[in-house]
Amino acid sequence: MSYQSELGERDSAIGYLFARFIAEQAGQPERGTVARTAAWLADIQMQGDVCLDLAVHAATPWPNQKDLTPDLERWCRELRETCCVGKPGELAPLTLDGSKLYLNRFWRYENGVASSIITRLNQPQTINRLLLQQGLQRLFGEQKSDTIDWQMLAAALATTRQFSVISGGPGTGKTASLVKVLVLLLEQQPKMVIRMAAPTGKAAARMVESIRAAKADVKTDETIRARIPDQALTLHRLLGFSPRGYRHDKHNPLILDCLVIDEASMVDLPMMARLLEALPDTARLMMLGDRDQLASVDAGNVLGDITGHGHEIAYSLETARELADLTGSDLSLLPIEAGAPKVANAIALLRKSYRFKAESGIGRLAYSINSGNAKAAVELLSQAAGGELEWLPETPLNALLDQIIGAYTPYLQTQSVGEAMQLFEKQRVLCAVRQGPVGVVTINQMIASRLQRRGLLGGGDAVQGVPVMVTGNNYELGLFNGDVGLLWRNAEGNLRAYFRQSDNELRDIPAQTLPQHELSWAMTVHKSQGSEFERVILLLPEVQEGGAVLTRELLYTAVTRAKKQFTLYGKSEAVNRAVMHTVQRSTGLASRLQWPSV
Repeated sequence: MSYQSELGERDSAIGYLFARFIAEQAGQPERGTVARTAAWLADIQMQGDVCLDLAVHAATPWPNQKDLTPDLERWCRELRETCCVGKPGELAPLTLDGSKLYLNRFWRYENGVASSIITRLNQPQTINRLLLQQGLQRLFGEQKSDTIDWQMLAAALATTRQFSVISGGPGTGKTASLVKVLVLLLEQQPKMVIRMAAPTGKAAARMVESIRAAKADVKTDETIRARIPDQALTLHRLLGFSPRGYRHDKHNPLILDCLVIDEASMVDLPMMARLLEALPDTARLMMLGDRDQLASVDAGNVLGDITGHGHEIAYSLETARELADLTGSDLSLLPIEAGAPKVANAIALLRKSYRFKAESGIGRLAYSINSGNAKAAVELLSQAAGGELEWLPETPLNALLDQIIGAYTPYLQTQSVGEAMQLFEKQRVLCAVRQGPVGVVTINQMIASRLQRRGLLGGGDAVQGVPVMVTGNNYELGLFNGDVGLLWRNAEGNLRAYFRQSDNELRDIPAQTLPQHELSWAMTVHKSQGSEFERVILLLPEVQEGGAVLTRELLYTAVTRAKKQFTLYGKSEAVNRAVMHTVQRSTGLASRLQWPSV
């Protein structure tokens, strides 16, 4: 990964200050190996890496320099000889674990997460097998002899393990599977305390909406149905965050028997460490998410590390036999691998999309991107002529902006804020970058200017209808980073900010009390995670302007936010670049969980 990130000067400043501190503590020159390594580590950690793998970078040029780093043996020796670099478990600013160098707290985060998961993988669960078999057959029906019901398999796996992951793309039935897992668990233990959480308020609201819809139709006793939770919190709220820190930790654990985390791809390493630390030793943990989506904004790639970064999910023969027995599946159809890591036996991969049919343009495009087939992706886009897929490789930006204004006009012409919110939430403009000609900041300013000139923003001050995104957490107001609302005047003419709550109702606050925020007709692909829209318009920068952020995960995440229509503004070079490049974050969690190197 490049030494420089799109934050540029800020990262370099932090790296420089940290390097100077390390040099002073170690009694080393500021341009020496130890200080330069510390600066590099600080900068890449700001970009999402957890550690610096010296083996990868030994005897190669220093970032943005022509001289070379030392060979691996000498590099490690020079670092170990200082008081600032300790062995695993020692107290020092930096920790060298094998060839991987960490900031000490990130080593502790990663080691703690791995240790907790491994402990849970080794914890047997007491299950009434006959009751579980009967429940699986009632909820999923008789298993066909020539196919695998992956949702049924996921339910059997998650019900029988203290730690489990259900991963799958859009429309594969993660929430439907979860509701049936909760039914099965409650049938085993009717008084089980289950809590649900997600990284953002929007993701929590979507989780609640999906679960309420799914549990209405599930085949179970009414007393069990009533015990299925239909409330979800953000992870920060779950842990009781305040300016003083987190209320729940290892000394004050959460009171629950089972925790479900949705949109787990968005969970960063520090948050995962805090969650596991606050989780009672006997509690279950279920994670749901799409392992092929973008990693978290902050450091780590937790879901990707746990699920093996694209490795085929296969089971030990013992686990495969257990799942076949519980579900009635043909053992010969199950993926089996003798050397599969133990964590693979806790992962269910949903493989069939019920949202996108085989001929669906969005579904086929997402599959082509995810499989790294740039040629197929470009061909699909080239064949698009409106409808489900639309590609605008040569359209002038002004023409695209006119199209965007047309898409947003209906919500601005309504009288009711409720109707306006419903219409606004149907489409969204996504950008790959924040700055530049097609960055979020520029596009939002252009949209605002055009809407004002056309008189579409109501009120004398032209602010009614403006969408805002909160950019920080405000626990007093109950607003969190990524929450999107609309500015709208109430019946008395007062300007209010309206936000959708997890129960799907709108709440409002005086516009003057809004915490830090920004315009939100357009948002980054990262911020769109946990959301879905009927129509998505994605703007890709030129390769030379945004090559570092053009990745397979970004493009796949953007495409799969769309349910009915996806419009792409960008050149074929940008599409090719994105499909052929994957996010490479330097972490050690996957190897700690015994996944082989990619």
